[in-house]
Amino acid sequence: MRLVAAGLMLLLAFNVCAKRYYSEQFSEQDLGKAFNTQLYQAQTQCLAGDVKYHTESAGQLDYLQHLNETQIRRRTFGEIHGGINLFIVAGSVSTSITHKNATDNLSLTSQLHLKLSQGHSTLENRQIVNEGTQCGDNFIYQVNFGRDLFINTRLHFRSEADYKKFITKIKIRLLFFTKTKTKIKEIEKLAQNAVLTIDANSNGTLPPKLQQLLDSNPQHCRGSNISPCLNTLQALADYTFGGELSNELSTLPKLPRSIVTKSYEESGHFDVNVDENIMNVEQYEQVWRDIDQRFGQALRRYQRADAFLQVATEQEQANAEAELDVAHVKLSQLEDLRATCFVQPWLGQCH
Repeated sequence: MRLVAAGLMLLLAFNVCAKRYYSEQFSEQDLGKAFNTQLYQAQTQCLAGDVKYHTESAGQLDYLQHLNETQIRRRTFGEIHGGINLFIVAGSVSTSITHKNATDNLSLTSQLHLKLSQGHSTLENRQIVNEGTQCGDNFIYQVNFGRDLFINTRLHFRSEADYKKFITKIKIRLLFFTKTKTKIKEIEKLAQNAVLTIDANSNGTLPPKLQQLLDSNPQHCRGSNISPCLNTLQALADYTFGGELSNELSTLPKLPRSIVTKSYEESGHFDVNVDENIMNVEQYEQVWRDIDQRFGQALRRYQRADAFLQVATEQEQANAEAELDVAHVKLSQLEDLRATCFVQPWLGQCH
């Protein structure tokens, strides 16, 4: 009974101390590095040991409908420690994938989301290196591998009024419905001023066959003539559910998806030189959230502008190019601001 109780206490201690941070920026070479859980930064190598890869594979394929950025973030990353670290620790891929797959009240989006786990690596038989070095308050114990793949169909509208009219009157889902003349005519009648697009994105390189399908089939259609894009969608559905996607994914290299940190005490290293004066940055959480939200809005504005340019007539070309140029400038400004303020949120330009 005492052994069971001791094991339970150890398990509870791990759950309390261990923290997960989502990012594609880490690799097995970062195992054992110091980690500051307030600044969310990896630091000097403080522990060394044996890297052990644990093989495991699991996949989940879901159909999603009209999810905003918060819902996409939770689908992709789950509940995030403190709500902050995704903004700070994660690289541009992990943060951008949230906004690339979210929707708002100018676009109707349906999507397939494949969430694939590809095992993890841990650092075992750990020993202290670089004695006397400041070693944060945790160390990187585990690197998790995984892949997210989204296949999206979007209907972009020029105005919120057009969007509301469409979702009020259309009684069918936009994506993966049985293609009939009646349903196509129903959509085309209410989407004459919209653009239908198909895209795929991932936290890694797209499988070659998937990329080939996208490159060789229509991805942009005027709302008044959506059949060419529906044929593309059918080809993607056949590829996804026919087994080709699964076969291709099995040949791709594993991708870092998140890290798990542990405290030195939990690992039995009580003599590590732990940082005691760690800056508390939680006061800047709202700054990061606001800038990230503005970045998402700019990204979706750019995607819409590009969609309308892709189907523009000769008469529409000039205005469509101008809209895309304005959207590109705004997106570039937000990219620069995000890069600066995620590192130095106390700067005046971040508030």
